[in-house]
Amino acid sequence: MLMIRLAAFDIDGTLTINRSSSILCLEAVEALRKLERNGVIVVLVSSNALPVVVGLKKYIGLSGPAIGETGALIYYGGEEIVATTKYSAKQAYLDVLEKYKEYVYGSWQNMFRLHDYALRIRKQYLSRDNEIYSSIKEYVENKYPHIKVGYSGYAIHLTPKDTGKGKALKQIMEKHGIKQEETIGVGDSIMDWEFIKETKIKVAVANADPELRKKADIVTTKPSGYGVIEIIGKILANNKFTR
Repeated sequence: MLMIRLAAFDIDGTLTINRSSSILCLEAVEALRKLERNGVIVVLVSSNALPVVVGLKKYIGLSGPAIGETGALIYYGGEEIVATTKYSAKQAYLDVLEKYKEYVYGSWQNMFRLHDYALRIRKQYLSRDNEIYSSIKEYVENKYPHIKVGYSGYAIHLTPKDTGKGKALKQIMEKHGIKQEETIGVGDSIMDWEFIKETKIKVAVANADPELRKKADIVTTKPSGYGVIEIIGKILANNKFTR
């Protein structure tokens, strides 16, 4: 029987009520609290700016680490913030913002970012999102060899190549002395595979990207936050926790 000591969760589309809303599933929040009360380290993993992730973590009542900026920054608590890269995508972001300004605009969170920068596709071009993403990806990765481009379905992210959600999660596991076989990762976007693949039990919520569902060990029967409740119930049952 596997004993889970660390559980990592994406936020948008995973802890929310669905993939098109930023409203948290409150039952999922309570399930996360219960998981932590029973001794499991809960890690929030996001491409959001770190202050957003840390603020959310604190206000919903969690004490575990938080990963922001697509893995570029880790918050451990108190004043301890660790960067997992020495590079910044800011110059590439400003370049793309000028070259593709008809199609994209900068996220309001960019003023709080240090390494990873986000672009949103203008509403009138959302039907061409993959085309626009592919064009930006080719342009950036050819011109800036140290930058990679990803698309979460919410935003296009420009991230230093030497970092990522998986690298950040592995650092947290090492710091806490957690073995891979003691971990579980849960998400909804193919971008989440970067950290989920580093865990023993790989979970996609029911409404996740098809590519992620194919890679996952487990696909929940329920979507987004309701799928999180489902998988946390299984963790607690297997760990024999009841508090």
